[in-house]
Amino acid sequence: MAGGHPIHSVDFPIGDDDRIPAIDWHRGCAIEDQQPHDRVKLVKRAIDHIHGLSLDDAEALVAYAGDARNPPEARLYAAARLEALWQLASEERRLRPGVSLERLRASVAGLGSKTWRSPWHFASLLDAGGTEREQPLADEE
Repeated sequence: MAGGHPIHSVDFPIGDDDRIPAIDWHRGCAIEDQQPHDRVKLVKRAIDHIHGLSLDDAEALVAYAGDARNPPEARLYAAARLEALWQLASEERRLRPGVSLERLRASVAGLGSKTWRSPWHFASLLDAGGTEREQPLADEE
């Protein structure tokens, strides 16, 4: 969890009414609704993968967060870990990771938002591609 709050989005202002509902939680990360059971298992494994990455490997976290083929929940977690690492380094007056926070935030913009959720992919409409859904979301989503 970033800052003691569940991980829904990273510095992307979305209202509670625009958040994608969580059907489960794993390591403080919201697991989005509208996913088959097997996909939820995959998402949890991806979150575990991000949890296991060293914070010294900022480039791997940035690359993961920016890859639309990865589950949105795990991408948000990777971005949240980097944001926390950046903040901690700043507070302790240490060298910050050599990554652009603006680029990181742009790579996960729209994730966790119903408005920007792709009906065709497990990704944001702002992403280029992503993993295709077996069945597109209904229009009201």
